[in-house]
Amino acid sequence: MIFCYITSFLNALNTAGKSKNTIYSYFRDLKVFFDFKNNNELLKKITINNLKPININIYYSYLVSEKGNSTVSINRKKYVLKLFFEYLIETEVLAKSPIPKESIIKSKSKVKIKLPTYLEIDEIQKINKSIMEYYKDKFTKSRDFFIINLFLHTGLRISELISLDINDMEKTKKTDFLSIIGKGNKERIVPINIEELAKELHDNDNLIEKYLEYRYAMDTDDDALFVSHKGKRLSARYIQIALKKIISYSNIGKDITPHKLRHTFATHFLKNGANLRLVQEVLGHSSISTTQIYTHSNKQDLMDAMKKNNIKY
Repeated sequence: MIFCYITSFLNALNTAGKSKNTIYSYFRDLKVFFDFKNNNELLKKITINNLKPININIYYSYLVSEKGNSTVSINRKKYVLKLFFEYLIETEVLAKSPIPKESIIKSKSKVKIKLPTYLEIDEIQKINKSIMEYYKDKFTKSRDFFIINLFLHTGLRISELISLDINDMEKTKKTDFLSIIGKGNKERIVPINIEELAKELHDNDNLIEKYLEYRYAMDTDDDALFVSHKGKRLSARYIQIALKKIISYSNIGKDITPHKLRHTFATHFLKNGANLRLVQEVLGHSSISTTQIYTHSNKQDLMDAMKKNNIKY
């Protein structure tokens, strides 16, 4: 029966336009709870209709003391469980939610905001140089150079980048922007001009143009912009592995993923004068609070600003 409730909940999320990644994340969090319930001598005897706040608190304690989850992870699991029980009330499966009210005994733990990892300009240049040295195959070199720099200059999510079709890039020649369908099937505009990008990157080998030539000449039924030698759309996993190899070869000492290339774009976009609302719009964030993590400053930024803008006598 529980499986039916979870399936119904996940289907409702899908209907509401939640992404596959979000739905899977919610499923995993619910699984943690029900695995714990089914293995706990006390809770496994209690039906979902008879759960009490004290039972849920036992689960919360387990997340802290045995699982060792971070505050962020625990808060996410609490939110998902609360949402699930609210759904069961809405669908008249339950009359009352077993989720406990906020405790009057406040926890000392605070959510630590982890500043996003991003690349400095010299590190980006080092990565591009590494691409030139690492790849011997011209097709792969030109394609991966294009992929990494498209991430860095648009802030696309990996799911958005691999979804691009060759016609999407063709349209930018007239419009100077990509039309992206992001999270929740929301459409947004991301400015991009391939010729200007090539000039900015000092792409003297014309790698972006060469890749597009390779792609147009390829005999394949796949419409994807980024494809393998066999003409098949690249997977997210393929790009993650390829990037990891380049980062390792470049020896910059940072763990860089496609999402951290998105961090890099946002950070430099702000540093170069874009306001927070513009960054929010380009990244496709539904809430500006998500975008605010990119307003971080490094120590050198702070020291330079203090020297330049402090009180003068």
